Amino acid sequence: MMTFDVDANNDLFIGRDGNLSICRDEQATLRLCEHYALAKRGEMLHKRDKGIPFWNSVFCPNVDLALFESSFRERMREIPEVLEVVSFSAEVIDNTVKYEAIIRTQYGTTEVTNARL
Repeated sequence: MMTFDVDANNDLFIGRDGNLSICRDEQATLRLCEHYALAKRGEMLHKRDKGIPFWNSVFCPNVDLALFESSFRERMREIPEVLEVVSFSAEVIDNTVKYEAIIRTQYGTTEVTNARL
C-alpha cells in the first residue's frame, strides 16, 4: 500500500525528490487510519454514508463516547490492512474528546490518537 504522506500539521509536503511525499506499507496504513478517523459522516461527496458521526457523538451537549468508539471501530474495519482494533479509550478533557487506539495491522501494531491531529 502507498499513499500521500502528511506533516505534523496534516498537510501534504514536497519530499527530497521534489515530488509530493509518499509513504508506504506500515506508515501508509497509519496515515490511512488517521484520515479515516478524521472523516466526518456526510462530508465525502461520493461516500456520504461513510465517516464518523461526530455531530451525534462528540459535537453535541451529551457526548456519547460509546457511539464514537463503535463508529471508530467500524471505520477501521473498512481498511483492508487493519486486522483489529486491539484497544480504544476516550475521555472528555476540558470539553475536548481525547482518544487513543491500538490497532493491529498486517504490518504490525500501531497507535492512533487525536493528539497529533
